[in-house]
Amino acid sequence: MALPSISAQDQRRIERLISNWKGKLTWKLLAKAIELELEIKTTRQTLCTYRGIYTAYSNRKSDLRGVTPEVVASITRSDINAQERIARLEKEVRDLEEKNAQQLRMIDRIFANATAIPNLDLRDLVKERPEELNVRPKV
Repeated sequence: MALPSISAQDQRRIERLISNWKGKLTWKLLAKAIELELEIKTTRQTLCTYRGIYTAYSNRKSDLRGVTPEVVASITRSDINAQERIARLEKEVRDLEEKNAQQLRMIDRIFANATAIPNLDLRDLVKERPEELNVRPKV
């Protein structure tokens, strides 16, 4: 079995890039942006094989249909770059908060299931592990 050419982490980064896309969106422009911004060399054919990327592309493409870029004379390129970076970082924060919430729900579920186990002290589940006791934080 061949190794995937795009890792799961890279796939999520590409999906974030697509969701924050402004202006005309084509596979060729997307592949170029992925190469420039994420330093991943890929092709349209490869990108189309990933369901998440393809879905994100299709959804964003339909969102952008008919939208024309606004031209304002007082806005500089650095302002646009800053706005794009802010939007990208806000989206990333939302994604991380959602992931954090999912992980907390998983921990709650684990503890709820553990209470059903007879003679199990829940304090044993949260006590420090021996391998953690030997690790000292670097200063």
